[in-house]
Amino acid sequence: MPLLKKKPFVPLDPPPDLKADEEVFLNVLTKEIFRDYEDYFRRSILCNSLIWSCEYTGRGNLTLSEALQSEADAAEHLTKMPLYFNRGFALSFTKLRFQVLTAFVEEVLAFYRTRF
Repeated sequence: MPLLKKKPFVPLDPPPDLKADEEVFLNVLTKEIFRDYEDYFRRSILCNSLIWSCEYTGRGNLTLSEALQSEADAAEHLTKMPLYFNRGFALSFTKLRFQVLTAFVEEVLAFYRTRF
């Protein structure tokens, strides 16, 4: 899930006493339900603000939709990685502590360049 101000974003739960015939506002990006238009509008402004970042790549200054797309792209690139690298990457990742994926990637790339 994208990061909001460097913390994981947790969507709001739907109201517990929601009735089936009640009119509500739905935020499509976060799948949140709001009874009040003001709350919905505030969340929409938050989603379109440039304060989001991608959890996987560390890219910042994104909107929520851009951060979601960045995470989807990063996950797709990880699935295309050859299987014989997985064990080495996993071992490296557990031994090295990084906050940002790009720093980890640079370290692993430098290691593999010198070894292979």
